[in-house]
Formats: sequence, structure tokens, C-alpha cells
Amino acid sequence: MDLDLGSKRARKLIRDHDLTEEEILQIVASARINLATFDPEYRTNVTQIAEDLNKSRPTIYGWADRALAATIHSLRNIRTGRPPKERERSNGTEP
Repeated sequence: MDLDLGSKRARKLIRDHDLTEEEILQIVASARINLATFDPEYRTNVTQIAEDLNKSRPTIYGWADRALAATIHSLRNIRTGRPPKERERSNGTEP
């Protein structure tokens, strides 16, 4: 599996999370499987991904399922909108 890790964003994420090459490959494989699951226009070959990474198809699907579960959890727990502003005291005194 050929990866382009030269983008500024990729380099920042690799540095910030101290990602290994194996972890990057797992992230890409998981993303491809999950994208193919939900986007009918995206096609991927799970067998080829498994062969490229020298892993079994169930292992690849397991990575994808765990990545999806983490994504769902994260999205459900993101607070949306701006945080409320602290109300300024009109009289300038503390309660």
C-alpha cells in the first residue's frame, strides 16, 4: 500500500500522535473499509488490503469496526456551538 505522508497535515498528525508506520497503515485500511461500507461510489478491495498488510480479512474488518465505534463515540460527545459567554456583572460586585 503506497502512502503519501508528505502533506503538512499528515506530518503534523504523525508528529502529534507519534504514529508508527504500522499504525498509519491501520488507520488508512480502516478508513477505506468504512468509506466503502457507507459510500456506494467508493470501492475498495478488502482482500487486496489484507494481502498488502499481511493480515487476515477479519483483522482488517476488526480494525475498521473499532475505528468506526471510536468515531461514533467521539461524534456523539462533541459539544456543538460556541461555549456560553460569561455574563458580565452590571454592578461590578461579586455575589
